[in-house]
Amino acid sequence: MPETRKPTPVKAPLLEVRDLKTWFPIKRGLFSITDGYVRAVDGISFVLDRNETLGLVGESGCGKTTLGRTLLGLEQATAGDIVFDGVSIPTLGRRQMNRLRRHIQVVFQDPLSSLNPRMNVMDIVTEGLVQFGMVEGSKQEHAARLLGEVGMNRDAIYRWPHEFSGGQRQRISIARALSLKPDLIICDEAVSALDVSVQAQVINLFLKLQKDHRLSYLFISHDLSVVSNIADRVAVMYLGQIVEFGNTADIVRNPLHPYTRALIAAVPVAGGKHIASDAVRGEPPSPASPPEGCRFHPRCPEVMPVCRHTAPNVMEKDGHQVMCHLYSQA
Repeated sequence: MPETRKPTPVKAPLLEVRDLKTWFPIKRGLFSITDGYVRAVDGISFVLDRNETLGLVGESGCGKTTLGRTLLGLEQATAGDIVFDGVSIPTLGRRQMNRLRRHIQVVFQDPLSSLNPRMNVMDIVTEGLVQFGMVEGSKQEHAARLLGEVGMNRDAIYRWPHEFSGGQRQRISIARALSLKPDLIICDEAVSALDVSVQAQVINLFLKLQKDHRLSYLFISHDLSVVSNIADRVAVMYLGQIVEFGNTADIVRNPLHPYTRALIAAVPVAGGKHIASDAVRGEPPSPASPPEGCRFHPRCPEVMPVCRHTAPNVMEKDGHQVMCHLYSQA
């Protein structure tokens, strides 16, 4: 009889976000009565696989940083679930969450404000190792090894954050995040404060570290052109919701949602002035009082009557997930 082979088990995703909401109450009056909510994150779902980079793109104020802070446990989720490596984060107590943070690290936008000016580089990059009791041998050797992985010299370990350039400080931040051997690093606008040439160097560093350590990244940015150089898939976020989701190449070549097309149209073009007729105009509405219907309709160049009173559902179109009435079935 032929040998019966067992099916190869499919690995569960590293991170699964299910209908996540993070609302902040608006307090008014002498007795701080709740008078509404700021819906910073309002019903987001996605999956992040192991050794994958997911880009999260949107304007300032769309809720992408709040989403990152909620995943880290720095903000409390109002509803929904976050499952990291099979563990539901909202159900964890403080002690359990502190242990889990070893596996989820973050690189912030401004490295100068995220590095303690009273600590030298050696103490900064080994602080997590000391806290989790992972120092074997000398701190100097650990610090030198970590700095070497991000392309910095050993003699930097006794220097202070203010002595470095912005790109060097961001490399120190990356070394600190790398020290605990995490599975996921959340990069919150990690290159937006850097010069263009330095951005390219840091992105190449992220790619190298991902290959060497099998890391997963959630790469948060307002710049779709930057994200397209590092992300495997892209989620486009507007006013607390993901309006388009798909492979990076598909999103860039064939954007479906009018907001995604506007973000691409707004990317500067070298060698001349770029004027796009479908570039987004006006200011986004307040997340405390989102518009009825489609949240993008007050700014959408392709708005239809149905957009003003009916919220669109998520639909599959050309391999994308898109939330837009343009693709509703007749």
